[in-house]
This record gives sequence, structure tokens and C-alpha cells, in this order.
Amino acid sequence: MTEYRRVHRLTPLLRVWATLVALTTIVVFNFATYLANALRDQQFTALLFAQVAGGALGALALVFLVSQIWWACTGFRLGEDELELRRGVISTQVRSARYDRIQAVDVVEPFAPRLFGLAQVRVEVAGGSNSAIEIGYLTRREAEAIRAELLHKIAPPEEPQGGFLVPPIPVARSLVGAGLRLSTLFALTWSLLPTVTDFSATVIVPVLVGFIPQIWRQIDQSWRYNATLDGDVVHLSYGLANRRTQAVPLDRIHAIGLSQPVLWRLFGWWTVTVNIAGYGRESNKASGTSRLLPVGSYEQALELIEAISPLPRELIVNPDWDLKSPRRARIASPIDASRQALALTPLPGTTYAITSHGLFSRRLEFVEVLHIQEVTLRVGPVQRALKVASVRFDLVPGPVRMIARDLELQEAWKLVEALSARELPPVAVKDLTPRLPATRDFTVRETAQVSDLSPGAQCHTPPGKPN
Repeated sequence: MTEYRRVHRLTPLLRVWATLVALTTIVVFNFATYLANALRDQQFTALLFAQVAGGALGALALVFLVSQIWWACTGFRLGEDELELRRGVISTQVRSARYDRIQAVDVVEPFAPRLFGLAQVRVEVAGGSNSAIEIGYLTRREAEAIRAELLHKIAPPEEPQGGFLVPPIPVARSLVGAGLRLSTLFALTWSLLPTVTDFSATVIVPVLVGFIPQIWRQIDQSWRYNATLDGDVVHLSYGLANRRTQAVPLDRIHAIGLSQPVLWRLFGWWTVTVNIAGYGRESNKASGTSRLLPVGSYEQALELIEAISPLPRELIVNPDWDLKSPRRARIASPIDASRQALALTPLPGTTYAITSHGLFSRRLEFVEVLHIQEVTLRVGPVQRALKVASVRFDLVPGPVRMIARDLELQEAWKLVEALSARELPPVAVKDLTPRLPATRDFTVRETAQVSDLSPGAQCHTPPGKPN
């Protein structure tokens, strides 16, 4: 059996570095007055110096000793079928992830470990927002080697295609792109209110605190960003304070979003986001970025979507729309109605659904119909009066959300029926008999259709049955 490997000896201290800095600050602050008085009164003798130095060294030695006990009980190993991580002094915790359940493998360099040349390997696993396994800290070379070894076990290496899928994004473009976001402009305007109004800091600061993390994330995730395509894996590199190397297998990408914020139209910039199985919401800080193109030209966006999906360029640029919002839908959506449309595009071996909306901030979404988890028909009070309905496609968690807005009611029903009748591929089930209790009973449930379309009613329909 493969032996457990050790992480770096500084790992326990770096995991709690913020706490250690806070405690050190408190101690120094509390003793600052005492030491200042001793120096002023010339009472800082050699004995006092020895006591202070001895106490500090003793405390450091104790902290380091405790950390090494924790370090000795931490290890990981890459077995034949799964990755294991073991930690714990009093009680031992062992976490494992089968290679066929791994969604992505990233190398993360948080700020403090980065100062020591250390990094962390983060393994995203299917099964929820808290299912990731973090191996660290390791030297940068070790982390890259572990990542390569895991990727080799997940899928055989393929011939690299060479070159950048997305060339390094200039720093100026990252800063200007973040600055032209409406959230950034609102935060800037709000911060200037005290100069022209009587608003106090107690009103201004709490609002800014809510916007600053979002603005910082936009800059950090596009800072010196670049992407390469190696076989069926997209490799990303980015980060200002926390440098990150991220791997996204193409088969984990479930939906693609192409959008252009209104102020970016001045420069012709676009952004491409994706829903990645296992990553969860974009607000999840621990998970990697879901923006495969943080800010770039339209040509870059088209080349990227062509590389990560079977969609040809002509269908991305000019989809053949099957359904559009009728003219009367402008009462429900006075701004976007003319841009709201849906296309079901057959491709060799599959079918893609494409939605469009947004007049000022343009948005297009693409998803393979096999990746639609549930279909929901919604009719609000205004929509009921107009005899229109919206159809929502429920996808894996992520920034891409798809809704076919304000369609003719009968066409919306036909769309729901067509998607509910689609055939899903057979689920590859391994022999799990040794792992399952003999008394375990598994059932399949389906959500009944709801025919009552009272105001605000929803209809959930189950996906097509697997063969």
C-alpha cells in the first residue's frame, strides 16, 4: 500500500497565521506601555531583557512544538483508486476521493504561504460545496507534481495543443474592466457622498464594505490571467495576492455564458463564464474562478467558446432562433423583450439550447440539453394576462442561469414537453455491492405536473428517463 506523504513543516503555523499575528499584536500592545516606561526610567536591565527574550523564545518554542505534533499526524497518499488525506491528533479524520469523482485540481498560492514559496493543492470533488480536499502546504514544485500526478490518474495525458487559448490579459485592461462595472461606479459614487452631503462615515462605510470584496474579486481573478488548452483540460493561471493555477476538464463544463456589460461596449469587451460541476456558486471563495475569459475581445470570446464546446462560430454569432417573445410581451419586459429568444440547435450527437436577453447588457447562454437537470414553467400575474410564460432551465450551480423569457404560453408548454421527453445517456454505474448495505432500498421519484396555472404558479417536470 502506498505510504502517506508529509506536508511542509510550516503548514500548521500557516493555517493559523492570521490568529498568530492577532495574538502577537495584542501581546505587544499590552506590554508596549510597560516596556516604554522601563526604557524611560532606565530600568530595562539585562535581567529584564533576559526575562522578556526568554519568555518570547519559550512561547515560540511551545507553539512550534505543538504545531509539529499536528504536522506529524497529517499526511496524504495517492492510491490506486482514490486520494486520501489524514489529519488529527486526538481524533483522526480521514477523507478520501475516488479519482472518477474528482471534478478539478487546482494549485492555490495564498498570500502568507506564497511568501515562503509554498502552495496548496485543492481537489474539487462532486458531492457538495464542502466536499473539496485541500492538500497543503507544499513547495510550489511539489504542488505542481502532485497536481500533474492527479490529472494523470483522472485522465490519460493527451497531446498538448500548444499556445495560449487566452493570452495574458494586460493589467490595464483588468483594472479598467473592473472600473467600468456598475458595482464599482456605484461604490465610487457612494464614497464621494460625504463631500457633497451630510452623510457620515457610519452610513458610507457599511455599504462600501459590502461592495469592496466583489470589486477585489473581479480584479484578483483577472490579474495577469491566461489560459491554455492541454487535450481535454483547460489550464488557468491568475491572481494578484493569491496566485492560482486551475485545471478545468472540458467534460465538467455544463453551461456557457457570453455577456457584455453595458459600459464595456465602449471598448468592445466581453466576458465568458461557465458552470463547472463541483464548483458551486461563483461567490464561493475557496473554489476557483468560473470566468474562462474575465475581460477580452469578441474574437477571443468566440475562439474560446469554439474550443470548449462543439458549437460552430456561425451559431454563436447568429443563432437560428426557434422562439421569440411576442410583441405584447413588451408590457412585461419593456426593455428586453426584443432580445428575448430561444434556439434548440441540433449538432452531431447532441442538441444545444441557446437563450438570449438584455438590450443594453447583452447576454447569451448555451447548454447541452442533456445537462438540463429540471425544467420549470412559470406564469406570473402579468404574464397570465398576456398569455405568455417563462421556462427556466435548472443547471448545476454556477454563474450561468438560463431562462427562456416571455414565450407564447402554448409554445412554452410545447418546449417543456419536448425537453421532458428527451433521452438521457445511460448512467455508468459501477459494481458497488461491497460498499452498500444489503438492506438499502433505492427508489426513483418523479415530480407530478401541475396543470393549475393560477397567478405565480410553477410547474416542475422531471427530466427524461434514462435508457
